[in-house]
Amino acid sequence: MTDPRVPPPPGAPSHAHHLMLYGSDTEFLEAAMPFARDGLALDEPVFVATTRHNSALIRRHLGPRANGIAFADDDWYHSPAQALLAYHDKARHTPGRSRVLGELPWDGLTHGQVREWTRYEALLTLALAATGAWHLCPYDTRALPSGLVRSAQLTHPTLTSGAKHRANPAHVAPEKFSAACDTAALDEPPDRCEEFAFAGPDELAAMRRFVARHARRAGLSSARGENLLICVDEAAANAIRHGGGAGHCRIWSTPAALFCEIADPEGTLSTALAGYLPPGTASLDGRGLWIIRQLSDAADMRTTKDGTLIRIRMARTVPTGPGVRGIKAGGRGR
Repeated sequence: MTDPRVPPPPGAPSHAHHLMLYGSDTEFLEAAMPFARDGLALDEPVFVATTRHNSALIRRHLGPRANGIAFADDDWYHSPAQALLAYHDKARHTPGRSRVLGELPWDGLTHGQVREWTRYEALLTLALAATGAWHLCPYDTRALPSGLVRSAQLTHPTLTSGAKHRANPAHVAPEKFSAACDTAALDEPPDRCEEFAFAGPDELAAMRRFVARHARRAGLSSARGENLLICVDEAAANAIRHGGGAGHCRIWSTPAALFCEIADPEGTLSTALAGYLPPGTASLDGRGLWIIRQLSDAADMRTTKDGTLIRIRMARTVPTGPGVRGIKAGGRGR
């Protein structure tokens, strides 16, 4: 095993997060092969979570040596918050340095999902900062929209071309990029959504019954319904303990998902990183908000002149992926 005290080679800092743009299979392999081969030669764990086509390219060109690489399942990327945790934990539990070739599946995503996965790329740099992981992120310029490629150039501190690495002058600080993501307007709830007003902790039990009833109507499984209730409880507890002490819960469904929104007219969120990073990875509070992001399929958290809003999304069909399930709500507050 590589001695973690030995500094990494030039161009490969211990928490590197590199962007690799490619426009052909040849360009992909010119960067992916040295990355994988060098990792194997140095006895560094190599993990690949890319497209089926690119995984097949790597296997074919490495031959028997590909057996030394761990390849992700097709459903590795479930939600941005859960992927951040999965990569952080994988790196933290690996002695010494490790390497990841991680390519996001962008096909079929909504505008909101693209925004959150782009934010994930920015925050991944922070999630890796206390680990020995080196991530190489391929982006296929043949298939991806130019706007997505431009965003990628803002979220990676280092650029890779072939086996060469250099600093990225276009990189934007993750906190600043995340804050910019929150300027995108959210869709308005439908006019006929159901609403429950609460004031103080004595009304939370009735609110949970209100939410549970709608979760059953939407067809959520008992386990996912329980996850939703934990999320709603955490959001309402924040409003009561850290906001104005009261708020309202709105709930509605679409053919694809159930949405539940907790609004606190006097609340504030002081950071664009709220709930994204695992507790203990930065000097941030946020266990309650982190739980919400882990147990939901998506969560928007905003502070405006009208207060704080936390919008929780639960898909009506059961998603799969590496994400954490059944997290205990062991703490409250931001």
